[in-house]
Amino acid sequence: MVRMFFQAQLVGLLLFMGGCSITERSALVSDRLSPAPGEPAAYLVGAVGPDGVMAATAQNQRLLFRLRGSEEGAAAVWIDNGIRQTPKDIQDGSASASVFVMPLKPGDYELYDFQFFSSTSTGYGTYYSSMQAREKFVVPMRLEAGKAYYIGEYRSRCISGSLCLFVQRERLARDEAIARQQFPALPELQLLPLQLERAKPFILPEAANSSSRTKDRPTP
Repeated sequence: MVRMFFQAQLVGLLLFMGGCSITERSALVSDRLSPAPGEPAAYLVGAVGPDGVMAATAQNQRLLFRLRGSEEGAAAVWIDNGIRQTPKDIQDGSASASVFVMPLKPGDYELYDFQFFSSTSTGYGTYYSSMQAREKFVVPMRLEAGKAYYIGEYRSRCISGSLCLFVQRERLARDEAIARQQFPALPELQLLPLQLERAKPFILPEAANSSSRTKDRPTP
């Protein structure tokens, strides 16, 4: 086990020194929630990542979903730790976000948690920090077969690597174009309003008078 750990560390170091990176998926779905070929499917679409308003950021950010009444789950993921990263589908200066497309079995789902992870290496060692809700919230979603649902983009703002929140806003036209590059046969995307008051203060809708940081759809 120790030998494998050092081998993994060595591979990571070589990739870093060589300027290489490993591309990770921005959507993770458990096998039991993934439709088999030919089975009915619903699609959950959105974007996740830091928005660059604050200098600090967590290197690994996730939104967690699950089938209601089950521990089977899925995650929308953004990663950038210098070696592993999800696609930077949206780039705004130093900030980036990944668009996720989740094919799921139809049913009742919940957005119920988030996760932020960071690591910092110093001369004294590597320090890890993490953050998620102490008490899970429940934001319900009903996903029907043959439909694709857009739930917005979730851009994080962090005071530190372990003190973060998400700001949610709607960028459907921009994100649909990116999602179709991943899934050309994606059904027409429809906006799915969520009861995000249940997720406060961890997920906050963008204020109505905030100006957009993207060119797709300026906010008045």
